[in-house]
Amino acid sequence: MDFSALFLTIASVLLATALIGALLIRRRLSIDHFQRAYQASYPPTAIIQWLSRPNQRPLKALIYKPTDWQPKDRRPLVALFFGGGWRWGSLWQFAPMAAKLQAQGAVVILPEYRIKSRDQTGILEAIEDSLAFRDYLAASIHTLGIDPERIILGGGSAGGHLALWSTIGHLPQAPNASKTPLDVAALLLFNPAVNFSQDLKAAADYSLRQKFAARTLAKQMRFDPMAYLSHDHPDALILHGDADQLIPVDKILGYGAALESHGVNAQIKIYPGRGHAFFNLTRSQADFIDTYQSTLAFLNERNLLPTPKVVS
Repeated sequence: MDFSALFLTIASVLLATALIGALLIRRRLSIDHFQRAYQASYPPTAIIQWLSRPNQRPLKALIYKPTDWQPKDRRPLVALFFGGGWRWGSLWQFAPMAAKLQAQGAVVILPEYRIKSRDQTGILEAIEDSLAFRDYLAASIHTLGIDPERIILGGGSAGGHLALWSTIGHLPQAPNASKTPLDVAALLLFNPAVNFSQDLKAAADYSLRQKFAARTLAKQMRFDPMAYLSHDHPDALILHGDADQLIPVDKILGYGAALESHGVNAQIKIYPGRGHAFFNLTRSQADFIDTYQSTLAFLNERNLLPTPKVVS
């Protein structure tokens, strides 16, 4: 028996299988399942190009305006960043939430940002885009008909991380960078990527996947928004599942404790038995409704969704 020929045959089969598998995974990731599920049921008022850079693809955003919106309105503004580990994701992820908040009288924007699967970029470029979006909002207050005192930012997972950086207002390790004038009234954080420090004692009780995720985050310490906490941090609603395999619940509780130590009002709701991205309508209608109701209560407690102001 020619073992070298057999070995080459087996190696060729394994390589071909791996290539086919990689192509199938890539094809699956290229399909926007959120868009498929939501585009017809939750159509935006407009799809705009909010950022254009030379030699790069333009970044889009979905805008949801109330039916009675007028240019002179001073509406609450809710902007939600999609999740996906800074690698993939869909700006349609929060379309159902956007439609519900639109019905409450808010202008809602779902912005796109650069991701690795489409742009071959990393966390830093995503943060840069979140800061560019902050600039876009500051320059568009009057054209969007929004109230500068009722700007609410949020997002899921990596999107929650970007919402926090939009609030911080400068790049990591650049504390003296100038800030675009923009006050953020509140944050809506759905299982956000925060608290990148590696807690070996807590990790002892993590699952293998949680340990892997925690170590991966720890390698990105310089991008952790926790290092930039201050007393002027906006109130935050944090919704998280205690069975999250990507962001252990200890990370969230630690972040909440750090916020409270700075005198920040952090409202944390832990969902028993829920995993990562549990809040998506595609996962559970009941959990989606509950997270929406929690969001609505949080905003109404702060008078952030009252009748719109109109400038005469």
